[in-house]
Amino acid sequence: DRDSGQFTYYQHDPDDPSSLSHNLVWSILEDSAGVLWVGTEDGFNRFIPATEQFVRYQHDPDDPSSLSHDTVREIFEDRSGVLWLSTPGGLSKLDRDRSQFIRYLHDGTDPQSLSNNVVTGVYEDRAGRLWVSTWGGGLNRFDRETQTFAHYRHDPADPYSMTADAVLHVYEAQDGILWLATAGGITFLDGGGKPFQHYRSISADSNSLNHNEVRALYAGRAGIVWVGTGGGGLNKFDRQTETFTHYRHDPLDPNSLSNDTERSIYEDRMGLVWVGTSQRGLDKFDPAAERFTHFRHDPDNPRSISKGAIMGITKDRTGTLWIITWGGGLNAFDRDSEQFTRYQNNPADPHTLSHDTVVTVLEDRAETLWVGTVGG
Repeated sequence: DRDSGQFTYYQHDPDDPSSLSHNLVWSILEDSAGVLWVGTEDGFNRFIPATEQFVRYQHDPDDPSSLSHDTVREIFEDRSGVLWLSTPGGLSKLDRDRSQFIRYLHDGTDPQSLSNNVVTGVYEDRAGRLWVSTWGGGLNRFDRETQTFAHYRHDPADPYSMTADAVLHVYEAQDGILWLATAGGITFLDGGGKPFQHYRSISADSNSLNHNEVRALYAGRAGIVWVGTGGGGLNKFDRQTETFTHYRHDPLDPNSLSNDTERSIYEDRMGLVWVGTSQRGLDKFDPAAERFTHFRHDPDNPRSISKGAIMGITKDRTGTLWIITWGGGLNAFDRDSEQFTRYQNNPADPHTLSHDTVVTVLEDRAETLWVGTVGG
């Protein structure tokens, strides 16, 4: 409740089969029909608002129409309203009419099956093509008519292949180009699907990507792609010149990036770039001035950002920025005052956040904010 600042808990109760299936919430989605779905470490859940209860869907090794794996990391709804679930045990598609699942699994004897069972995400591009990213099997394009997968993998002998087979995220830019964040750099592909073009760190090239571990990717405006790395700071890629500009932490420069490990990036309507770091709080980057403004935790200032690695940055309909942290709770940032409101767990108060480790946040159509944590 944003007016009161109070939370309503939904947690797992082993004695209540209509409670949430597990307290570790990985993903939350409100579908096109207004139904709320929750993916957890142990099962998939449909929320019933009238009773405030959940219907659970879980893996049953004896039932091939059950969920392929109980850990549901991502939920995706395509344009036709079909729900696709990314799990470490394959891809699942929900048949809502029958409350059953169709599983798509890797089959070593079938070259047109899913390339790897560890699915990191599903994305439908503007042309209606369905892409499935995996950790270890590269990228898959799913053909709905034939129910088969085309594989795109790293091939050391092919310079136009994927940079790596471990794909973390898939993003589509405004021009329809798909950008892939991988464990071996950045890959992008045009609408035709091939060839792939990739960017890796090249020690002899100062204009190349400076670190191959890509943790965050944001396709921004004017042909600029922002890249957050696991040790190389923030990279700005200019598609026109095909060069990277590096922004790194400099202890002698108070206007430099505060930390070289980034986990989240968000560009607002004014063109300001917000960067969530793993150790030093939130940075606001003004591309025109080439300057970073730092927002760090101050134990003596309750309106400063909370401690904890920043795992995500999202904006609600009112324009408020919500900062998701791992261990510091949830922060609402007021851009006018440049102050934060912290929402954290207080064991003595059942109306506070259920846990300070926040994984995901969703604003539904009624502007209710749903917060997934490791504690419900």
